[in-house]
Amino acid sequence: MKMLNFACGARIHEAWENIDFSPIDARVKKVNLLGTLPYPDNHFDCAYSSHFLEHLTPESARSVLTEVLRVLKPGAILRLVVPDLENLCRTYTQTLESLCGETIRGGGYHTA
Repeated sequence: MKMLNFACGARIHEAWENIDFSPIDARVKKVNLLGTLPYPDNHFDCAYSSHFLEHLTPESARSVLTEVLRVLKPGAILRLVVPDLENLCRTYTQTLESLCGETIRGGGYHTA
C-alpha cells in the first residue's frame, strides 16, 4: 500500500511518503505543495494531512486538493484534519464569560 503524508511537519511515519515544503527531518522529501506533486496519476492508496489546509486561501486549498486527488487511485482514502471553528469559538466565548462575569449575546456583552 502506498500512502502519502503531505505537509507532514513533525508528524513523520516510516511507512508513509512524507512530504513538506520545509522538511525538518531527513525522512521528509522537500516538495512545493502549491505546485505539481512529483508523482504519477493514480499512485497512492491513501493520503493524510493535519492542520495544513486552514493556512491556505480557498483557491490554494482547492489547487492542493485537486493535485492530491490526481495522485490518488480511484476509491482511495483522503483524510484531512482541520481545526473545529465552532468549538474554538465556543471555548473563546466561555472563557470571556468566565473572566468578565457577563454573558455574550448577539455581538455585545450583557450582565448575567
